[in-house]
Amino acid sequence: MFYRFFNYLRFIFSATNQHGIHSPFIYDFVTKCLYKKSKIKGPKITGILFKCILYFNAKNISIFPKDIHLESRVMNVFPKIEFNKHPFDIIYLEYPCPEFLNPVIQDNKYHNDSIVLVKNIHKSRESTMNWEMFKNSEEVTVSVDLYYGGVLFFRKEQVKEHFKIRI
Repeated sequence: MFYRFFNYLRFIFSATNQHGIHSPFIYDFVTKCLYKKSKIKGPKITGILFKCILYFNAKNISIFPKDIHLESRVMNVFPKIEFNKHPFDIIYLEYPCPEFLNPVIQDNKYHNDSIVLVKNIHKSRESTMNWEMFKNSEEVTVSVDLYYGGVLFFRKEQVKEHFKIRI
């Protein structure tokens, strides 16, 4: 409990909003996707998933571990979405677990514009360490820490950068 509290304080003091972003791609992502109002009820990260599907016009997503309830919610809003057909546009991880992400990267089940949305990146020391390992991965070029979750990008044309954004 103390870990999460102090981790949150550290995040608040080091995070920024759209005014501290110098990357045009991330600035657009934050202002046109993350800060956009949503009518989706539920956890913040679920709202972010729905916003990302809409913003990136995602067609193929994967949810690890399989969550039938979340898949049905996605299908109700986006009936043309396909699950587990790669290359994935969006990969949603319930928690930062290398057993889920490493096979996706090793088997090249993503493309240049794919994103990975990871929930619970600051839930424990282990999840924070896994998040750090993910964002420092050679394939990942941009990471966005939202405290409630994180977003990873594989854009080859982007310089490797890490952002902490308050939402």
